[in-house]
Amino acid sequence: MNDDYLIDVFEPVLSIGIVAKKINVSVQTIRLYEKEGLILPHRTASGRRLYSLHDLKRLRSIRNMIADNGLNLKGIKALMSLVPCWDYKGGVDEDCKGCPAFSEAVKPCWSIGDVGAKCQNQDCRNCPVYLLEITHNNLKEIILKR
Repeated sequence: MNDDYLIDVFEPVLSIGIVAKKINVSVQTIRLYEKEGLILPHRTASGRRLYSLHDLKRLRSIRNMIADNGLNLKGIKALMSLVPCWDYKGGVDEDCKGCPAFSEAVKPCWSIGDVGAKCQNQDCRNCPVYLLEITHNNLKEIILKR
């Protein structure tokens, strides 16, 4: 097979409509997950949302946490906030200690607006924490990585 046709799992190529069909939810549900900070779609210059295969897998996992585990969005956000982002960014330092992601476990680090200096100028879609394969099956292992 020609490598020109392979899609990188992080390449944003799927429309919101396709993603909604793949996980059997409405487009409004995908938008709600974005509003709640559970997913970060790529935005084109015209504002169109595009999703990667990685995003699709994350969304399927969110659906599984809701359907199979009875979690609500607040619970999922709280669980994702426990991922130790500092472990993926060089360890705990003074910048980490002053960051809300370190001290306030209420939502994923990528959905916090006022973050520490390590993350201020970073595109969260390319952050090693956001790029983790977080599923309902491995979230505990990721949280307990420390």
